[in-house]
Amino acid sequence: MVGALVEVVGLWKSFNGEHALRGVNLTVRPGEIHGLLGLNGAGKTTTLKCLVGLLKPDRGLLRVCGINVTVDSSYKDLIGFLPENPPLPEYLTAKEFLLFAARLRSLSGPSLDQRVSEVAELFDLKRHYSKLIYELSKGVRQRLAFAASVVHRPSVLILDEPFNGLDPEAQRTAKQIMREITDLDGGVLVSTHLLDSIERICDSATIIHEGKTIISGTLNQLRSATNLADSEPLEEVFIRLISGRGRVS
Repeated sequence: MVGALVEVVGLWKSFNGEHALRGVNLTVRPGEIHGLLGLNGAGKTTTLKCLVGLLKPDRGLLRVCGINVTVDSSYKDLIGFLPENPPLPEYLTAKEFLLFAARLRSLSGPSLDQRVSEVAELFDLKRHYSKLIYELSKGVRQRLAFAASVVHRPSVLILDEPFNGLDPEAQRTAKQIMREITDLDGGVLVSTHLLDSIERICDSATIIHEGKTIISGTLNQLRSATNLADSEPLEEVFIRLISGRGRVS
């Protein structure tokens, strides 16, 4: 077992000479749901895109399950990724897309059909099986994309604003799947602005501000850095830390 499932150390990324990331550090350990928190434009999505190979970092170390992601793409077999706005092929039906996603992840035979049926049942997608994706509502599309991201039972699940468009029942299903992954010593890295949702499921979190990590730790450690009581909501902790009213390291 590797010591950390996800390691990001000293990550920098620029666009047209402007620094989007200027020193992001975070760690996701086995059995952990880790929140990546920050204001809009803080660099959350850029960090995730570097981690999954959609962007090339300027410098920094990125490892998934001990694999250096900038030199060895085999780590992609181990991850599931849900982007903020999933690009779905609108000419496929919901069932065709799930089967396609499963085959891309090397599932075949009876195990393919069984797993597709399982995730479709979990996300209440079977009644939409025969519909083309362009006919689906935003919420159903989000459920479909989430199902595709976990169809291969990834060791590491990386989520960018996963609760967008999900109703409360679908959010509960998503959280259940996240916890099932960590119960098997996998890890989840989730970026979201919905602090109340993340507070109830996260074991730890990293806060980034203006492209740089300002603090990382358990939620209680984040609260301790602000001298707030354990009962204080994460929203207040977050605001204090990004405004400089806390001890950061």
